[in-house]
Amino acid sequence: MADIDPVLQEAFRQALRRVASTVNVITVCVGGQPMGITATAMSSISVDPPSLLVCINRNASMHGSMGDVSHFRVNVLHGEQAEMARIFADRRHQALRFADGWTVDCERPPRLIHAQASFLCRRIDHHGFGTHSIFIGQVEEVTFRDDVHPLVYLNGTYASAR
Repeated sequence: MADIDPVLQEAFRQALRRVASTVNVITVCVGGQPMGITATAMSSISVDPPSLLVCINRNASMHGSMGDVSHFRVNVLHGEQAEMARIFADRRHQALRFADGWTVDCERPPRLIHAQASFLCRRIDHHGFGTHSIFIGQVEEVTFRDDVHPLVYLNGTYASAR
């Protein structure tokens, strides 16, 4: 990786703190075991075909598995699910991750039942860039809540957006 100006890097971090992002739990199943992580780097790519991308840090516990699975799911968190975001962001809470509120059969990646929205994606491509990998998925199934009240991450904290 090229030398990065530390002043620019810090300014970039501080500027990103001013950009609200939805909070998501990305899930997969590997060898019959559900796995998931909290991520804010998710974006739609196209409506034709329906597709989106997620960016996963190469140091994340689930990174290696993402390249091996056929499907992943993006669970967009509802404004009332900040604790779920914390559980999936902290490796110490792995035992709590799928304890309540999930459909887990490992035929498909786990779905958070009361998520703001949930996208089942067939992984079709991935690319490495910098500290992250970009995983592209074609959407095969969508569920969503009628009330629009997503959990967002802004300035280092969780907040709810209406």
